[in-house]
Amino acid sequence: MKIRFAFLSLFIVVRGAVAASELGPPEGVSEEDWKAYLNLKKDRKAMLKKRFENELRIAPPLPPWKKHPDHQSGSMFWRMGVGEEYLTDYFSVYLKYASDDELKAYKLKYPAPRGWQDWYKEN
Repeated sequence: MKIRFAFLSLFIVVRGAVAASELGPPEGVSEEDWKAYLNLKKDRKAMLKKRFENELRIAPPLPPWKKHPDHQSGSMFWRMGVGEEYLTDYFSVYLKYASDDELKAYKLKYPAPRGWQDWYKEN
């Protein structure tokens, strides 16, 4: 299932802006696997939204430069493993769901140091 999920994620990026659910399964992927992928994606989105509401809104995550100060912004640490997980499951979730006022306060509390300024824009 993990390999199929990776393939389907790549497929969605390649196919562009059209909603994945409207396109149907890519060639070589069964309808059953496609539906399982879409359900998994929907469930993950709901889980991350719930994490924001129940955890992150109350106690925002530290920005990556504070959480793991020994790793530079371009480090492979942020592209796999613990670093990637922190970005996708906590930091990016907070930035996605926080209100404008919450984001403004967060950015004032945690100004991005040199080399990290684009992270607020990208995430």
